[in-house]
Amino acid sequence: MYGPLNKIVLTIIILAIFTGQAFSQQKENIDPFTTATPAEENISAAALAKIFPYVQSKEVNLHSLLLISNQKIILDAYFYPFRAGLRHDMASCTKSMTSLLVGIAIDHHFIPDENQLVRKYFPEIKTYSKNFQTMTIKNLLTMTSGLACGFSNEDSLFVGLYQSPNWPAYIFNIPSITEPGKTFSYCSCNYQLLAEILYRATKLSPGQFADKYLFQPLGISNVYWEKNSQGINHGWGDLALTPYDVAKVGLLLVNKGRWNHLQVISEAYINKATGNQVPFSGEKGYGYGFWIDNDHAFNLVGRGGQRLYVDRRHKVIIVATGGGYNWDEKNGISDLLGPAFFSQAGNTAQALDTLLARTQQAAHHTSIAAPDYTSQPSGNFFNKEIRFAPNRLGIKSARINIGPDTTFIITWAKGNTVAYPLGLGPQYHFYTDPASGHVFALRGYWKNNTDFQIDFNTLTKINRLLLDFKLSQDQPEVDISEDTQSVNEKIPVDFNTH
Repeated sequence: MYGPLNKIVLTIIILAIFTGQAFSQQKENIDPFTTATPAEENISAAALAKIFPYVQSKEVNLHSLLLISNQKIILDAYFYPFRAGLRHDMASCTKSMTSLLVGIAIDHHFIPDENQLVRKYFPEIKTYSKNFQTMTIKNLLTMTSGLACGFSNEDSLFVGLYQSPNWPAYIFNIPSITEPGKTFSYCSCNYQLLAEILYRATKLSPGQFADKYLFQPLGISNVYWEKNSQGINHGWGDLALTPYDVAKVGLLLVNKGRWNHLQVISEAYINKATGNQVPFSGEKGYGYGFWIDNDHAFNLVGRGGQRLYVDRRHKVIIVATGGGYNWDEKNGISDLLGPAFFSQAGNTAQALDTLLARTQQAAHHTSIAAPDYTSQPSGNFFNKEIRFAPNRLGIKSARINIGPDTTFIITWAKGNTVAYPLGLGPQYHFYTDPASGHVFALRGYWKNNTDFQIDFNTLTKINRLLLDFKLSQDQPEVDISEDTQSVNEKIPVDFNTH
């Protein structure tokens, strides 16, 4: 029998165990990065400094740029209206994260391996496209499912997907066009099936599984991941993290799945995921959700300029977020970053480091494409209901209320009405979505005496909508454009004078 002394000793032992575990977890989550000047890492500050005037002069919709070399932060820049600490939708970079979760599920024996048949996890689906007879998890990971799904028809497929009450059954009935494993076709539906498989194999949603096995070990807690009505997170996209936390994932990949003393993901899986499974031209190709540059460098890539670049050989990590930037643009940011690594710092390195720091700080406050606000001309445009013809954005009506707290009020076709703070002139005003925590930035200005434009920047949700109210025409209209999703729509409007 236990006496009082035994109970005290036992209690002390239990407390010591739990305290030790907590200390161990805290130790694993110590900030993995320090800071250094470019000169200290033999990186050209002069080359890096050229990025900032390029962003301003070319009106590049870049939100943040984080550059790390040998676990040292060399550049941590945020471009107005984005700011440090905000999460950002990483778009299709999410696919790479979903792949990592599949690897963890295999490591923990929830899934035997990636050669498992997909249909094994969906026994209730009795009718399906022929490819599902032999399609494997690996075929989904490598975008070689052979389904009639790709860049050309993905938008129309997503319309059907969102309307379907059963997403797996919908995807299972996408027609087959080539044999699984033979042809690469970038299909986001493949990764939604992977998210479903994770849920069915682990009994946790992908978000819950990620939190337990990936995010907590890395000390990541500021997360939002959109999910469907069944509670399954979108395996193809819509995962929002801070740029700093994305860099942590980059460090995990540099170290082949190891985080300090913990092997979060097996090196064997990381080697396959970041290896060239589907060769393109030269050394480029596709792995398990990763875009491969060569045997030591690869990318996580998302719509709108989201990017995590990892170079294991040189221990370089680059994280970028944006609202519509093409990384392949000639003489663009990619071409500006290259010389930074391969130019010598030189004797003026310290002065250039100081110049870079000042330029970086200015980016926090300088707005790209900041218009000149002109005074309001006469007319009855403000403080009245503006009714929209049917449109793909789902705007039913709007109202611009001018006053001490100017707002842009939208009634959406779904029936909800939202009042968004609206800045007048170059400064944005901000709105935080209560459901997702996404931050929107809005401003309005007269382009001339008859055209009023609203810059509706969903910011952490990538899209930047420009709504140009053209009032001088016999039939007033709103021209709406958005680059990342190729929106270019002219919508007739009328004004309710009552």
